Amino acid sequence: MRLKSSLLFLVLLWLAWHVNNIYSHSLPKDLEGKTIILTGTIIGIPKKVESKQKFCSWRFTFAPDNWHKYISLSWSNEPPTALQPGQKWQFTVRLKRVHAMRNPGVSDYSMSLLQKGIIANGSIKAEAKLLSQPSVYNIDYWRYRIIDAIRQAIGDQPSMGILISLAVGERQWISQQQRQVLAKTGTAHLIAISGLHVGLLAALTFILFWILRRIFRLYPNFLIRFIPAPLFAVVLSLFIATCYALLAGFTLPTQRALIMLTIAALAILLARNIAISRILVLTLVVVLIWDPLSVLSAGFWLSFSAVAVILYALSNRNEARLSALSRWGLASWRTQWAVTLGLIPIVLAIFGYVSLTSLVANIIAIPWVSFVIVPLTLLGTILILVSPTLGTLLLELAANIFDALWVSISWLADFPVWQQHTPPLWSVIIAMIGVAILLLPRGFPARWIGIFWLLPLFLIPPAQPKHGEVWLDLLDVGQGLAAVIRTKNSVLVYDTGPKYCSGFNTGEAVIVPFLRAKGIKKIDKLVISHGDNDHIGGMASVLENLTVSEVLIKNNCQKGQNWQIDGVHFQILHPPANYAAKKKNDHSCVLKVSAIGGTILLPGDIEKRSERYLVKHANKQLRSDILIVPHHGSKTSSTEAFLNAVNPKIALFSSGYRNRFGHPKPKILERYRQRNVRIWQTVDKGAISLRVLNDGISATKPDRF
Repeated sequence: MRLKSSLLFLVLLWLAWHVNNIYSHSLPKDLEGKTIILTGTIIGIPKKVESKQKFCSWRFTFAPDNWHKYISLSWSNEPPTALQPGQKWQFTVRLKRVHAMRNPGVSDYSMSLLQKGIIANGSIKAEAKLLSQPSVYNIDYWRYRIIDAIRQAIGDQPSMGILISLAVGERQWISQQQRQVLAKTGTAHLIAISGLHVGLLAALTFILFWILRRIFRLYPNFLIRFIPAPLFAVVLSLFIATCYALLAGFTLPTQRALIMLTIAALAILLARNIAISRILVLTLVVVLIWDPLSVLSAGFWLSFSAVAVILYALSNRNEARLSALSRWGLASWRTQWAVTLGLIPIVLAIFGYVSLTSLVANIIAIPWVSFVIVPLTLLGTILILVSPTLGTLLLELAANIFDALWVSISWLADFPVWQQHTPPLWSVIIAMIGVAILLLPRGFPARWIGIFWLLPLFLIPPAQPKHGEVWLDLLDVGQGLAAVIRTKNSVLVYDTGPKYCSGFNTGEAVIVPFLRAKGIKKIDKLVISHGDNDHIGGMASVLENLTVSEVLIKNNCQKGQNWQIDGVHFQILHPPANYAAKKKNDHSCVLKVSAIGGTILLPGDIEKRSERYLVKHANKQLRSDILIVPHHGSKTSSTEAFLNAVNPKIALFSSGYRNRFGHPKPKILERYRQRNVRIWQTVDKGAISLRVLNDGISATKPDRF
């Protein structure tokens, strides 16, 4: 007992040291924002970022010499020579620490970067110098060559990106439409090198073991004197699995699968009869020691949960009376059913939706992908560098089979998915108990009771405002603005944040996931303050993914408009009809929300001219408890007269981390501090949630943190 306690203490000590070591190697503050020269090596496969076939930039991971961590670099110019992994370059760069948007219902991108050892983002600011080409011993260089060979062999076929993903684990060539189909059918795991594919090699271990044992029995003097059959089978299978994991870039899913396979192989070598459940626990411990931050990954929970559910579903089943083929078919069906049912609570908690066609899609796709397409792809990948003709033939065959399979997967994607709010943690735990009851062995009495344990997962409604209340969520969209205002029966979205050349936009990445996590499928009013990208960029994605009853923009949003709902009054204060102002910012739609417990003012990007107009023509109406600071805290806004008229108690700043405009300006921050206004910034806190209740204003901690 003491030994176990001591080991547990050492493990916890190691985990604490590892996490502290990660954060201690963050980018020094004095390097942020400065132009520096770095020499180092390109890691992984560079990605060409395009939008509608328009070049945006190159992005890649860079390992500076004598640094313990990596940085993610962006190059907005076409390089003088093709970027390849393993190349050594000298770059002039400007860096900033990893800082991601933090919003409820949205995954934290910064954590995924930290898991990969990336401590900073940067951009290349001047001409670069190529110092050396990659070594032939660099595994990423060979991955790059394989990708290039596959693209040349089957570049015109739609499944080209899928085969590259299956061969080397690189997913950048999979189209957005293909990603959506895979997500809607719950088959995304099939095209990523993960535990499923490395698990095929685990099966190879036992098959090879069985074959070699019989061969060695026929020829007892052959090789047996040099190496025992079990050792040969295990070593060869581990070697193949390791090569496959390296070919996939040694990602976290392949690491987990390889660790599990290694533990199982050691059990065979040591002639120990270790239960599979114990192997799973040992794998979990080793993975946590290897990479403590893996618990922050959705894949960690999904992969271990899937294996645990399979083990539970297949344990204590008495089917000896069935033939081997029948047992295999029954086990396959039970496995897929168990995984589909067992992962529903976790998938809902992480993603907020469940594919209704996942079971059918996986039953169709798994055999074809696992036993036909993956073997053909791997064999074609191996041969294409030595025999291009034969390798191309196999890859084309794999592509044609996948294209035929894609017809049925695409058809299944047209069916709706179950989408709802993010369930509370207690309902997820209760639902897992319900799943365990439903998956009990056949003949166990009253298994149907498990259904009742699942009901809270779907039936417990999300929290919502009471009559007369207003809930305000100022979302973290970087350098931009997006706010959600909820009353008891209505939802208003004010601005939608920016869109970038790469196609990334905060409408799709932040606003839609946030609303879905809250169980919101319809927006009653979408107000766009003005046409600048950082306010309107995400609008198209919002309109595409959600039902929007009314859009107020430009001439549709003018002074004098007002409405009342759920005991809350909404009023447009600016701009008046035919307002003459040169700057687009001064045409911003200014919205005031008034409830029993307080008032909110959303002025968009108005500047001094419009502030003077409002002070003159709507002075008394400006007074508000909560002010979303105009123009992100620019020096051209927040004039003394305007602040005197508004007289806010709380000021909310929406701006990006180390943005190029320097918002909010220190002088403006000081202006608010002098008035004893409470200041909150999205750049520091992430999304900010305030509730205007009937008896006053309350700040809530977003359930994301």
